[in-house]
Amino acid sequence: MFVADSHAWLWHLTEDERLGDDAEKILESVDDGEKTVIIPSIVVAESIYVAKSHGYGIEMEKIVDDLKVSNNYRMKSLDHRLTGGLSRDKRELSIHDKIIVLTAEQTGADIISQDREITSLANTNVIW
Repeated sequence: MFVADSHAWLWHLTEDERLGDDAEKILESVDDGEKTVIIPSIVVAESIYVAKSHGYGIEMEKIVDDLKVSNNYRMKSLDHRLTGGLSRDKRELSIHDKIIVLTAEQTGADIISQDREITSLANTNVIW
């Protein structure tokens, strides 16, 4: 199981060449039904904002609707366990990155990200 950050997910959705090779292989296997990725709700919210503000040519409304029925892409909401982790965690990460990292750590998932802070501070494997 994996947790994707905003860059990984958006770049996969838009087939952006900046997506890392290993990240691309994993997300393609998710598309093929072979693996599962968790998309934290903060990643969905940020992706909606970035897609609109930067003119990405993707229909986020349809993508969000697809998340509701997908077996391989699972949206994870901010819950009591995550907010409790946020209140105790002392790592110097942005709130967005901390939610991504805690989601991965609490689910035992690897993270798909190129973010240097995530890579250096996460207590789980980071793949790009």
